[in-house]
Amino acid sequence: MLLPRFIEYARGWSRAAEAQNSAFAGMLTRKKARAFVAGLMRVSVVLLILASAALDDRVLAQETPTIIDVHRHGTWPDGDDENYRTKTLAEMKANGVRLAVISLTDYDHIESWKDASPEFFLAGVMLACPRNLSEPRYKCFPSSEGWVDLTWLRKMVEAGKIEAIYELGPNYYGISPSNPRLDPYFALAAEFDLPVGVHTQRGPPPGARNSTRGDPSCCPDYDPEMGNPALLRPVLDRYPGLRIWIQHVGAGRAGGYEPFWDETLALLRDYPQVYLDLSITNGPRPIAQYEESLRTLIEAGYGDRIMFGSDNVSVTLILERLSSIDWLSQPQRNAILHENAERFFRLKQ
Repeated sequence: MLLPRFIEYARGWSRAAEAQNSAFAGMLTRKKARAFVAGLMRVSVVLLILASAALDDRVLAQETPTIIDVHRHGTWPDGDDENYRTKTLAEMKANGVRLAVISLTDYDHIESWKDASPEFFLAGVMLACPRNLSEPRYKCFPSSEGWVDLTWLRKMVEAGKIEAIYELGPNYYGISPSNPRLDPYFALAAEFDLPVGVHTQRGPPPGARNSTRGDPSCCPDYDPEMGNPALLRPVLDRYPGLRIWIQHVGAGRAGGYEPFWDETLALLRDYPQVYLDLSITNGPRPIAQYEESLRTLIEAGYGDRIMFGSDNVSVTLILERLSSIDWLSQPQRNAILHENAERFFRLKQ
């Protein structure tokens, strides 16, 4: 790419050097001076070829997909898996996303998502989906009434098909994360060292766009207070070392849906294995709220815990917003886009 320009530069250098032959007249013969200049030219060409190759490698590295999206959803049980998977992969490719942690909502999604594109998806299972007021009664695993079968789940984990439990939405169901009904899933996660993604904060509010709460029949027992990250403490104490990433950090608004900032920062302080994503905060919420959330976390010392999550919001939009925050350093951006996720999901051994 850059090699022709480097070679022309080298030739110009040698011509300039040869023009100075007279400076060597007292010490060298003209023939020896020309040989000396020719040697300089050969060395310069080799060095410039190496420099060209290094720059080309750097350009290629920039073009190689690196981003890891830790918060992506597949289809609902009645969705068109193939069509939506194709669109998802196209968006990932267009934005440099190399891997997405995908939340599956039915048993046959192993085949239509994980098996269909194993190199692009790290699969998790949604848990638990409440009974809605009208059809469809359950948004996930309808044949087992919104709760994924534990025997099947264990089998899929042992086969390497399921690699996370997420999205766990206790506020949708109206129960605390420490509810005994959830404990067998946390125990399985601890046994197999699976990361668990938990929906936190008070939202979404009723009628929210691009949300199950946009459906008026959804989640009759929804309880915003069950999204409090502090409710995860008994689980983390019961299962030391359990990896949890809390989702939607910083998301919320006035009117009863304010973010749980104090509880979030305290949880991060006390449990170093807890990471987070800023999905929704980084997209639909005002850019000032996103920037302030990033600043709060980084100034508190948690820049190494923030992971990129889209929650199916336009990745292009989120990346543009991230790029517009000019006080972020490149190392900080790299940490958010992929390095923290590589460490949390243990993608680099």
